[in-house]
Amino acid sequence: MTIDALFEGRDSAIARDLKLNLKRALTESALAGPEAPLALLALGASLDAKPLKTLATELLAGHDVSPEQTREAAESAALMGMLNMYYRFRHMVGSGQGQAHVDEHYRQAGLRMTALGKPQLGKERFEMLAFAVSVLGGCEMCINAHEQELVQLGVGRDKLHDLARLASVARGVDVLLRL
Repeated sequence: MTIDALFEGRDSAIARDLKLNLKRALTESALAGPEAPLALLALGASLDAKPLKTLATELLAGHDVSPEQTREAAESAALMGMLNMYYRFRHMVGSGQGQAHVDEHYRQAGLRMTALGKPQLGKERFEMLAFAVSVLGGCEMCINAHEQELVQLGVGRDKLHDLARLASVARGVDVLLRL
């Protein structure tokens, strides 16, 4: 599948904008090598958008990414979906009743997340996917935590911005393709 095939039969101004934005996010960004297709795969999995997952998988074929890494990229959406939901809950409870309330009643998440320790994709790539999926999931705490980690790993803010744009475009493309 190509980007053109993804938008076949869709020629509205909105479809043209989304197509151009997707092309730019995948080919004209600070994301290098397989970074954009890996992020698109995680985002597509998070959205349950088969066309985006198919496009990402086909784009990854041109890169040195193992089947295990590809699977981990797709599955990262599940782990981050869980964490985004939980930490949005903590944020909402804290905003209504204060951080002391959260600390007293909800100290530890109690959620297993050992995959974050030694990801097959490597720490930096996994964090990039976690950041992109967190942007899509709208979890402020997760976005901030992953942004901080990526900056500490030396990832430039241009890449972070491009991951946020890709997440936004993926959401828009998914909505369009469901119409």
